[in-house]
Amino acid sequence: FDIEYWLLEEAKLQRLPKPKSLAGRVALVTGGAGGIGSATAARYLAEGACVMLADIDEGALAATAERLTASHGKDVVRTVRMDVTDEAAVDRAYAEIAVAFGGLDILVSNAGIASSAPVEETTLELWQQNMDILSTGYFLVSRAAFRLMRGQAIGGAVVFVASKNGLAASPNAAAYCTAKASEIHLARCLALEGADAGIRVNVVNPDAVLRGSKIWEGDWLEQRASTYGTDKAGLEEMYRNRSMLKRSVLPEDIAEAAYFLASDLSAKSTGNILNVDAGNKEAFTR
Repeated sequence: FDIEYWLLEEAKLQRLPKPKSLAGRVALVTGGAGGIGSATAARYLAEGACVMLADIDEGALAATAERLTASHGKDVVRTVRMDVTDEAAVDRAYAEIAVAFGGLDILVSNAGIASSAPVEETTLELWQQNMDILSTGYFLVSRAAFRLMRGQAIGGAVVFVASKNGLAASPNAAAYCTAKASEIHLARCLALEGADAGIRVNVVNPDAVLRGSKIWEGDWLEQRASTYGTDKAGLEEMYRNRSMLKRSVLPEDIAEAAYFLASDLSAKSTGNILNVDAGNKEAFTR
């Protein structure tokens, strides 16, 4: 009877659904209220992760959290206001993560801005703003992640959302392109430093993710349209048609790449760049 009983129990256990791929893991997503950030958070939550959304826009942050909580439950979603250029604010946010979820397994560094101006019209203020948010901001949040992950001694995954423009030069965007290039090289340096602790660092390079993007809500949309001799309505079509695959890139496409690089599917990958740009030969890494 005992043998028969345990065989039946084993059969039942085998029919249980497999654990989700990110179950038990904690992720911090900066720029979490934007299109790419919120799509990435939703992807991680669907795979069982707990997610801390960080953003400087408290209104958008609350709205995003409300939407994700409705789908995934309040116990797995938290928010924190974070200015990625403020060292003390970054440290406070990491302290909140430790209290809320007990640690950190995944960092998605995604907070950003964009600007467009010919170099002779690029003010020092505009240049510095790009460097502060895109370069220094990525440094501050990843440094804090490294400190926490090394202390935990269980490894981790860091995903930088950079840009095709970090590899391919673009007219009238010297500040933005240079800052994005610095993110990519920072990721390479961190991949070297983190390997001995099992901390993987990889990069997703999007291009022209217009839909749902807070960056494209500002002057950037009009500026880029002017650069390429089109209007706001025609800009997405222009980007789609210039790509090799003739397809638009959506926030969910970037989220899928960010999931791959954070999950065990890429457990043996670090220091890599994954272009999600519908094909752009200028951004080929080789």
